[in-house]
Amino acid sequence: MKYYLKEEFLHDVNAKNAGNKARNDVESIVKEEGYHPLVLSVVNWYQMSTLAAQRHKAKAFGQALDQLKQGDELLIQFPMLHHSFFSTHLVKKVQKRGIKVYLLIHDLEVLRHANMTSLPLKHRIRMYLQEASFLKTADGIIAHNPIMKSVLVDKGIVADKIVSLGIFDYLIPDFQEKSGQTKDQPMIVAGNLAQEKAGYLYTLPEAPVYNLYGVGFDESRALENETYFGSFLPDELPVALEGGFGLVWDGDSAETCSGVFGEYLRYNNSHKASLYLASGFPLVVWKQSALSHFVLEKECGVAVESLHDLSRVIEELTLDDYQTLLENTKRVGKEIREGYYLRTALKQLSL
Repeated sequence: MKYYLKEEFLHDVNAKNAGNKARNDVESIVKEEGYHPLVLSVVNWYQMSTLAAQRHKAKAFGQALDQLKQGDELLIQFPMLHHSFFSTHLVKKVQKRGIKVYLLIHDLEVLRHANMTSLPLKHRIRMYLQEASFLKTADGIIAHNPIMKSVLVDKGIVADKIVSLGIFDYLIPDFQEKSGQTKDQPMIVAGNLAQEKAGYLYTLPEAPVYNLYGVGFDESRALENETYFGSFLPDELPVALEGGFGLVWDGDSAETCSGVFGEYLRYNNSHKASLYLASGFPLVVWKQSALSHFVLEKECGVAVESLHDLSRVIEELTLDDYQTLLENTKRVGKEIREGYYLRTALKQLSL
């Protein structure tokens, strides 16, 4: 039997939290692929001491794993929401019973902090126990892209165990196709608009114009070429978005993607890229981002070194160029909405 780990709180007040969109979509897709839920349920461990929380989560994980039988396969979305220092040990134990454990990576802290050698020792030890050792234990891993895969190989994980996803899927119930888009419409920026994640929004050049959607935006600092539309639930957002391109950019600077979040784009697939493509918008990405390879190969957007170059790049696009980007975006967007990329990766994992 094939299972996926379904993590939940016994009294989950955040069940409809927007941050769960990526994980919820994975659950929907793997269920269609014949995977069954293996429920890991915990009480509110945030109210416990560190040691008590670790023990509670480990016990709950162990009880879930005890339900598996020889020959079963388990897919875990990584990092686990309820990870403990004992998770790696528990996985090794279950593997000895002839059960295979696969990981689908959402986030990698070791890459997010790739250039931060000043992290406290306690933090580095926790990252090793909860991340590096767990990854090495897995029977197979779905990484975001070939760049993330190569970094994992450099860290000692066998290349044959790693499959590249390509891009995250993004399910849109009752999808409505956009029409009348032009290259001269505003850039779309959706997601976390807080200073620490998207400080560049306050230093943009005068052109082009931007439509902003999300939380954390300081409207008192809005520029003349920015229009803020507020925040929306994940399933409402695709309908609300209006513009010519979706922008994937992070950090404090419009000159380049910088800082912890900006540098992380060198390795990861931003989930907002999937939102834009699934909604029918070509992408604008940082030329040094991992996603730029996908975007340029699929011809579903443009890559720039700096947002100061963006107005010129858009201006130089012909109407036919933009139409080609739109057509390719529709093709890729349809694949994303249908869960094509995860379904393909899952098949490659089991080869």
